[in-house]
Amino acid sequence: MKNNFSVKALVLNPIVVILYIIFCSILLNFFEYGGTARRVPVLIVIAGSLLVWFLLCLFFRKRIRKRALDQSDTFRKMSAYWFWFAVVSLIGMTVYTGFQTYQISQWWGTPLHRKIREWQTETTIDLEETDIISQGLEGLLAEIDAEIDLPEKLYAYSTVELEFNRNGDIESLYMPVVGENEEGLFESFLITSTSNTNQLTVLRNKPQDTYDTDEDWLLSPLVDTVDQLPISELIREWPEEEIFGIYYAGYRTWGYNTEGIYYVEDNGPVALETANDEIIGYTVSLFVPGRTNDTTPMRFIDRSLSGPAESQARETEREVSLGYQLDDRQQEVYFLTEELGYRLTVTDAATGSRWYGLDRTADGGMTWETVNPDPFDGRSGESSGIVFFDEALGFFILSMRSQSEAILFRTDDAGEVVSAVAFPDADVSLNDSEEGISSPIPQLPYEENGSLFVRLYPNPTSEYMHDTYYLYKSDDDGKTWDFVEVIEGSED
Repeated sequence: MKNNFSVKALVLNPIVVILYIIFCSILLNFFEYGGTARRVPVLIVIAGSLLVWFLLCLFFRKRIRKRALDQSDTFRKMSAYWFWFAVVSLIGMTVYTGFQTYQISQWWGTPLHRKIREWQTETTIDLEETDIISQGLEGLLAEIDAEIDLPEKLYAYSTVELEFNRNGDIESLYMPVVGENEEGLFESFLITSTSNTNQLTVLRNKPQDTYDTDEDWLLSPLVDTVDQLPISELIREWPEEEIFGIYYAGYRTWGYNTEGIYYVEDNGPVALETANDEIIGYTVSLFVPGRTNDTTPMRFIDRSLSGPAESQARETEREVSLGYQLDDRQQEVYFLTEELGYRLTVTDAATGSRWYGLDRTADGGMTWETVNPDPFDGRSGESSGIVFFDEALGFFILSMRSQSEAILFRTDDAGEVVSAVAFPDADVSLNDSEEGISSPIPQLPYEENGSLFVRLYPNPTSEYMHDTYYLYKSDDDGKTWDFVEVIEGSED
């Protein structure tokens, strides 16, 4: 038995224990931060080394046992002590790694969380027909419905964007939809394209008991209008182009501007030359991506699907609440008065990220104009707050995909120029720990006694996340900021 401890201690020697601890540490970093090219090769080398060592011990076990017979009693006792220490260390590290893996899997935005979410909610669909011109959107949705059973009545919960080439093959697709299933629950789906033109991915979210659907965002007008359009003939208007786009944002108001407006009639689309009434309706835009400034999109409205009176009635019933709120598309809005408001509107999207534009309204949200098409200077993420202190001074927060970093932006000219806010380093650290506080998360400023204050919370991965923060103050409307103090929360 003593000899066995010597053999076991050799198998679980200090190098093996150290390598295992390093392996678990790198594995946790991989789960939390990703880095396949950098971390996976190291994990493979360590795992391979441990496997080779165990195989060598198994192969030479008889020789090892013979050598153990010549060892002293003191060495055997030390081997026994080390063996049990190694066993406890390995078990402890394994339990810790398992617990941390579970924690990381619950943190929004980590690679492990995203991968688990993909396994649970993502479906890949192989398309039999990829020609959107010949099969239309109805045929495309029929293929998707055959795989995942879509609700009968669908609404878009954000803009629908489709790009295709001259042959009708889908180049990119972004279609967020929601609907009530047969069980009376509301299911939302994000249908997107992949690098394979014959495949789509569908992200299926957890069903909800309630959902605030909006008839302005019915999906059927998009499907019906696209299926009626002679797309092959229409894109001949742009003979030099190869990629075309379809854009749908539900029921829209165009005022009296007839440029690019077509009514869909039984005999095909008819260009609108003059407008005696305000132009409103479910609108499907056909355009050339990246060329909308010099190539006017074609905007198609099927008047049989909507009417001006209906839309005006809905707009008349609109009640404006002052301050921060979310609109029907879950976009962040801030109203200073019942007429004046600002909105961060999604202009483009990819899985987990959004690009935004800044809009302004002077009529209580009935119409909006774009003030800044790219206020965040090309950055993508998720908007996390908007506030205006007067008609010119405003602040916005853009969170990155991982939710472990956020940027506060400022404007003092109603959004025409937006710049990131810089904060000086704090003079102290939180509880003498630097971990997790290198990228603190700013909150929206608030006003007190004529000054602006901002709270900067530590990185969400930090243990000080919720109730401890840095406090900064500005006396020049947020142009510059001074560190005030650290507000420590309770340690319960």
